[in-house]
Amino acid sequence: MEWVDVVDEQDNVIEVADRARVRRENLRHRASYILVLGEGDQILVQRRTLGKDFCPGMLDACAGGVMTVGEQPLASALRELGEELGIDGVALHDHGRFLAEGDHYRVWGYLYSCRYQGPLQLQAEEVSAVHWMSLTEIASRAAEFTPDSLTALAHWQARGGA
Repeated sequence: MEWVDVVDEQDNVIEVADRARVRRENLRHRASYILVLGEGDQILVQRRTLGKDFCPGMLDACAGGVMTVGEQPLASALRELGEELGIDGVALHDHGRFLAEGDHYRVWGYLYSCRYQGPLQLQAEEVSAVHWMSLTEIASRAAEFTPDSLTALAHWQARGGA
């Protein structure tokens, strides 16, 4: 069972719950988000597997995931990047945190980015495919993307990108 910190509107821990309860009751929690940047404005986009507990089968502009109890944002981001894409040993640029909320998600996101064009090793349980897309392509296909990753991308752009 995976345990998650449940947080309030100011990102203070108010309780601990198992991940299934967090999803079922749409409890506010923390997650790391990592934009993998390539040449120019290319962003590595993932196709989520159908077995994901949030937005199965959708496109995702970020690697990342739910932070476990007491996990630090940078540690989470590095772990998720390695697990999902097999990317290790890269420097991450910190873009701060953002609040993303909708009908089926309430999350304090911690956003990072990295430049990477090397080999990938996809985690079969979570990522079915990857594609490089421009910001324009992502915007034109926004309905296919997880809403929280679009919020993360907007946060990154508002802070100057790069």
